[in-house]
Amino acid sequence: MNLLNAEEAVQFFNSYGLKVDEKSVKEWIKDMEMKAPANKNRPMIEEDLHCYNHWCFVRGTAYEEGIDDTTKIERLVEENFLLKKEIEKLKKEQDLLEEALGMPDKLF
Repeated sequence: MNLLNAEEAVQFFNSYGLKVDEKSVKEWIKDMEMKAPANKNRPMIEEDLHCYNHWCFVRGTAYEEGIDDTTKIERLVEENFLLKKEIEKLKKEQDLLEEALGMPDKLF
């Protein structure tokens, strides 16, 4: 099995219980080949599971490898905005729950 074959990579990952789609595996393989073209024909190993999982986790975030600083900043600003919206939503939910429980006004 070599790193270039997405179908075999999917089977390899599935054999460890990791459910993946072939499209994302192809993107990961392409990314890996760009970073280390000399490793094209090496066999897949268990460490590739962790590498792929990490790649999926950070893809599209400010922590994705190889993106420029402007993109990182844009993604962090977006993440910050979404977190602020989530905080507002949680505060409203907290207020409703406190009201339903008959709790006194906020202590802080």
